[in-house]
Amino acid sequence: MEIAVADIGGTNARFAVARIEGGKVVRLGDPVVLRAAGYPGLAEAWADFGEAIGRPLPRFAALALAGPVTGGPVRFINSHWVVDPATLSADLGLDRFTLLNDFGAMAHAVDALGSDGLEHLCGPDVPLPERGAISVIGPGTGLGVAILLRRAQGSVVLETEGAHIHYAPLDARERQVSEAIARLYGRTSVERVVSGPGLGEIVRALDPGDARPDPELWAAAVEGSEPAARVARDLFLASYGAAVGDLSLAHGSLGVALAGGLTNRLRHLLPCSAFHVRFCDKGRYRTRHEGIPVKLVTHPQPGLFGAAAAFAREHSQT
Repeated sequence: MEIAVADIGGTNARFAVARIEGGKVVRLGDPVVLRAAGYPGLAEAWADFGEAIGRPLPRFAALALAGPVTGGPVRFINSHWVVDPATLSADLGLDRFTLLNDFGAMAHAVDALGSDGLEHLCGPDVPLPERGAISVIGPGTGLGVAILLRRAQGSVVLETEGAHIHYAPLDARERQVSEAIARLYGRTSVERVVSGPGLGEIVRALDPGDARPDPELWAAAVEGSEPAARVARDLFLASYGAAVGDLSLAHGSLGVALAGGLTNRLRHLLPCSAFHVRFCDKGRYRTRHEGIPVKLVTHPQPGLFGAAAAFAREHSQT
């Protein structure tokens, strides 16, 4: 069957049509990418998606949303959108739908893609474990965190809000950043530092007079030619590694998959940064973490693919 799939974050809403057979995704169409800020909500963007592909949309759908999916209205953390499951069928003209968190979809993608959609980053160059927990993490407009639990009976995805645990500064400069962010927001979560907007927060914490927009800062950080952006980038990557290591401990995971466009943009910088040093710097658990493979999800649209995989798995069981 054909289904419509969506991966809706705080910045972009991505849509496509997927084909599923036998509980698997066999085809994912070209994505339609819309800016979430340009629409009042999902229904209006959905209509433009239909116009973009030039044919009626399927009446089955899987939607991955950047917010906690708990049964009631989903209120996005980094966007004004609200998606209400009670009205979704009428709003979008659907007969059946699956809702899941956007990083839940990423975890489904990691499970369904296997090694073909992964690239080795650090740690031992071995496959992700076939049994046990795998942490699936990645920064974007926010920070996504999920757990893929592989069991003999089949895989289970656990959606979490792990991005909102408290940030743990490990040196004087990180304490300066943490204190500056806390003064603005009341507390400093990991997501305030390890996310796309986090780089700007770091720069402004270290130099309050630097008012450059985030895209300009990120361009300078990736290029590495500008000292302030480079310092902020290095702090970002160290904090990213520390947070991923902490979350892996909390999850009991023996494998990590990093996902999202920002991590892919930084892929050439990760091996020579403090990311892996901080990931492994867990005291009595250093040896454990040194044995954990860390992979990068390289599929161009893992959120869409994972949403389709989640629907396919659910449909094959009913």
